[in-house]
Amino acid sequence: MFDKLIILIQQFGYALFPIFIINTWEEAVILRAGNFLKIVKPGIYLKIPFLDTIWKHNVITQSIDIPPQSVTTADGYNVVVKGIIRFTIWDIKLFLTTITEPKDVLTDTTGGMIREIIEETTWNDLVDIDKKLTLEVEKFVKRWGIKVDKVTLTDLQIANSIRIIQDNTHQTKVLPINENFYE
Repeated sequence: MFDKLIILIQQFGYALFPIFIINTWEEAVILRAGNFLKIVKPGIYLKIPFLDTIWKHNVITQSIDIPPQSVTTADGYNVVVKGIIRFTIWDIKLFLTTITEPKDVLTDTTGGMIREIIEETTWNDLVDIDKKLTLEVEKFVKRWGIKVDKVTLTDLQIANSIRIIQDNTHQTKVLPINENFYE
């Protein structure tokens, strides 16, 4: 209970304090009475207490893991692919005012584009797929103020897929998909 009171006092104090600082690795958007006012770069600034809201975010290079996903290539290979996306924020206003959960949106968007591109590509052509992924993802996420430095597949492997089925007698069967895959 006491800790919540301290947090409330800190937040109230921050709202009352007429000065704010933007660090070297950040940029911010100032909203006045809920409307966009301006973008600010690193430094010390004045604000109108209770009227101005400051949204700040890191704009230096960041990296996000893209979780593993199973995809089938154009020539029928089942593969498991995992990757990372390295990016920077080039327009803080777009970034903070057009999407709500930026890391989730970026992860989901990149994962979807990886799936689409791999489904159109044969196994032998996946060798240099990073460059194509980077260009396609960068083109798509530019609308959100994000610049993609590189999309890298950190894991790409052929994987046998299985499907577990339970019949009416409650017996479980494991059915391999692409049984003669390695022949």
